[in-house]
Amino acid sequence: MTPRLGWLTSGLLVAVLSSCGSTAAPSTSSSDALPRGQVVEKLDAGMVESLPTGTVYVRFIRFESPPAYVINSKQHVPSVVYVETGTQRLTLSGQAPIDLAAGEAKFHQSVTHQHLNPGSEPSVWYSIAVWPSSARGTPLVDKVARAAFESDDIDRAVLPQVAYSEALRRVTLAGGGSSGAHRFGGLAAFFVLSGSITIHAAHTSPVTLAAGQGASYLPAMDLQEKNTGSAPATVLEFIVTPAGADFEVPLPRPPA
Repeated sequence: MTPRLGWLTSGLLVAVLSSCGSTAAPSTSSSDALPRGQVVEKLDAGMVESLPTGTVYVRFIRFESPPAYVINSKQHVPSVVYVETGTQRLTLSGQAPIDLAAGEAKFHQSVTHQHLNPGSEPSVWYSIAVWPSSARGTPLVDKVARAAFESDDIDRAVLPQVAYSEALRRVTLAGGGSSGAHRFGGLAAFFVLSGSITIHAAHTSPVTLAAGQGASYLPAMDLQEKNTGSAPATVLEFIVTPAGADFEVPLPRPPA
C-alpha cells in the first residue's frame, strides 16, 4: 500500500500501518528470500507535511525516568514515543493524557508536551525522530536522556520535499530466523532492543548489531535481517516513507 497525504483522517493509523506487515513474496522467490521465525508488530504511525530542511539524521533518544519523574518538553520535530519498560503518561498540548504501557508507542506532531512516569518502578522509553543536522551537539532535554543511536547525515537529495509517513514497528526474529528479502520505499532505521541481528544490504558488507546499537539505510535499498544466534532478537524499525512511494516491497532473491 502506498502512503498518501489524504490519510490525515481518523483512518490514518489503519491506512499507514496496513502496509507495514510482511507482504507475501512472489511464488518464484528463492527459499532464502522468505521470512522464517519473524513476528512483525505495528506500533504507531503518523503523517508529516515535510521533513526538516537541509541535511537530516535519525536519532533514538533513550530516557530512564524514575517513579513520578516529570519532563516538560518544548515543541520539537514530530516524534514517536516508545516505552520499553514501565509506564508513561504522555500529555500533548490541548489533549487528554495518554497512558502508555511497556511495548506501546505513540506518534505526535510538533507540539509542547509532558512526559510523566506514573508508576512505582523506573520507566525506560525512547523518542525517535528525524532531526535537522543542525541539532547535532545541542543539549538534550533532560539529564535522564542520552542519544542511544544517531545516523549519519542524510543528503536531502534522496528525500524529496513532499509529505511523509513515519511508522514504528517492532520485529522479533526467533533464533536462526530471518526477515524476508525486502526493500523499503523510504528511509529505514533499525535499533536492537535485545539479542543481535545481522543486516544484509545490497552492495555493502553485512552489519551486525547487538542490543543498544542501530543502523540506517537509504530508500530503495535491498535488505534482509537475520538472527544467527539461538536466542530471540527484538528490533525497532523506524520507516520514513515519502507520499506516493510503496512502504515495503518483497524481493524474490536475497540482497546481492
